[in-house]
Amino acid sequence: MASALDIIGDCWTILILGELLGGPARFHELRDGLPGIATNLLTKRLRRLEADGIVRQVHAHNTVLDALTDQGASIRATLEEFGFWGARIGRVAPVEYKRSIRAIAMALQAILVRAGDALLAERMVVELDVDSEYVEVILDQRPTVTARLSTEPGARVRALRAGISTVLLGQSFDESIFTHVSGNGAATKHLLAALT
Repeated sequence: MASALDIIGDCWTILILGELLGGPARFHELRDGLPGIATNLLTKRLRRLEADGIVRQVHAHNTVLDALTDQGASIRATLEEFGFWGARIGRVAPVEYKRSIRAIAMALQAILVRAGDALLAERMVVELDVDSEYVEVILDQRPTVTARLSTEPGARVRALRAGISTVLLGQSFDESIFTHVSGNGAATKHLLAALT
């Protein structure tokens, strides 16, 4: 535990990792997704995580993104359990989940990997538009959710951030939180069933 806390115990570090579990991000996207973090502190934390082999820089589309290494990504289950533990301790949750699209992607994946029998062996890809920001949801026995446009969605679905907040805060919801836009309607229903 001491070794782990030496890496993730600094202020903001665990939140930075949570953001990056939702997908690679530009520096300004990370800063915007972590309201209150100072720019120099974010830079310092990212450089430390790079030195520890947890984060790496990747070049894509003429820009630099920060992304988790395989070692960094291996913290996913731990952070998901940590998040569920935090949700169970009974603090009052905000009315609306205002985190970044990467944090939303990470939280959705944490829910979907626990869907058990609701997950089918058949692979379905859903592009979820949350207030004009996108996540790609791959539904199969090992679901993944990443903050990005999908290159080959089987279905496109739209939701308001307030609707996603209902799901992420563990409140009851119905199919009206999603608007099926195009593609395979079964994929949309499968996503709803897995989230329920």
